Amino acid sequence: MLRVYPFQFSRFRMFLCLILFLCSCKVESPKESPEEKLKKLKSLPYLTWVNSGDTAGKSGVTYHNPEKACRGVNIYTSRNLVEARLMDMDGDFFHRWTAGPDHPSAWQHVELTRELDLLVVIKDEKLICLDWNSRMKWAIPMRFHHDLCQAEDGEILALVREDACFFVNRLPLPVLNSSIVFLSADGILKNKISLFPFFKSHISGRRIFDIYDWAALKKNQTEMQNRKKKDGYMFTNLDPVDILHINTVEIIPRDIPGVCRRGNVLICALRLDFVAILDVEAGLIMWEWGPGVLSQPHHPTMLENGNLLIFDNGVSRKHSRILEVDPENKQIVWEYRSNPPEKFFSVSRGASQRLPNGNTLITESDRGHVFEITMDGEVVWEFFNPEKQNEGKTRAAIYRMNRITDDNTIKRILARSVSRQSIKR
Repeated sequence: MLRVYPFQFSRFRMFLCLILFLCSCKVESPKESPEEKLKKLKSLPYLTWVNSGDTAGKSGVTYHNPEKACRGVNIYTSRNLVEARLMDMDGDFFHRWTAGPDHPSAWQHVELTRELDLLVVIKDEKLICLDWNSRMKWAIPMRFHHDLCQAEDGEILALVREDACFFVNRLPLPVLNSSIVFLSADGILKNKISLFPFFKSHISGRRIFDIYDWAALKKNQTEMQNRKKKDGYMFTNLDPVDILHINTVEIIPRDIPGVCRRGNVLICALRLDFVAILDVEAGLIMWEWGPGVLSQPHHPTMLENGNLLIFDNGVSRKHSRILEVDPENKQIVWEYRSNPPEKFFSVSRGASQRLPNGNTLITESDRGHVFEITMDGEVVWEFFNPEKQNEGKTRAAIYRMNRITDDNTIKRILARSVSRQSIKR
């Protein structure tokens, strides 16, 4: 079992001496062309807005075909707001959750629980639980990020990250490591499992050298020291030490012979172009796929038929696509691209949800754009984030929109939203 050592700054200074020695060998990186520099810039995750472009005049629900769209209630949060909203299919906002002054940071992701409480990921700060009326039920201060899910028994699985140091080939390697934390429904921490050991053998020597090269620069050392004083940690998701960049956690709902078992965990490692199913208790990768096919993917989910639905951002291709993959033979059985392909492109984030009628709800995150398509690619519902930034020139991003389609849950939501009055923006 790989041993994890706490990351102390004094140890880091000693480690930098080793890095400086290694860098003195003058291993030169090839010069980057302007195109390669642009590609690297575009690959930086989590820009919070993009230019509205030719959709500048569009806002809210701009198209709805009720005969073909899947009925339901939509929940989402805009990246520039400290709130989450419920919206009907015609674009009326009829309920929202907000946070008090103790939680001023924008919300990264939200999930509605079976009790209609709201779980809120405040990136790198905490996970909070609000009741229907936005009253705080509990809060956990840890570096939560990206995603969470709830098991049938109410247990919550969520992603956290922290500065860490691992030994790889007998050399210390600084890493922004992600772990899965297991919480009770009332927010009690039950367990925590580190994810780096699962992927240690998948880290290339080139990636390790990039970390050494980055950490040896004095300006980066100064920036890390300042960040440690200000925020309490040194590494961020923009640094090379974020070597995995885990962005998804989901519980596998059923056995798939030869692939995985019910209760295994589905994850996505963006920096490795990697989707995997883990047996977290045994410390094993049960199934893996993606390198050479995917390009910085997000949000894999398991469908009712046992296939996986994946948002493939396509950073290297400069256009995104949605894939349905058969995990038994690792073949793509369905794919969506726009026409032309470049019309659909989210450099970062992104989500897709297969709906009960067979349609797919797609969150083109960076453009603040959500649309629903049929299996043959026909758009039957479309939404543009009305929230703008940069003096109205840019549309705020949407991390992920989810459609609630269960009749029972919808009835309970509507019963609590007695007034059904639209929220004034």
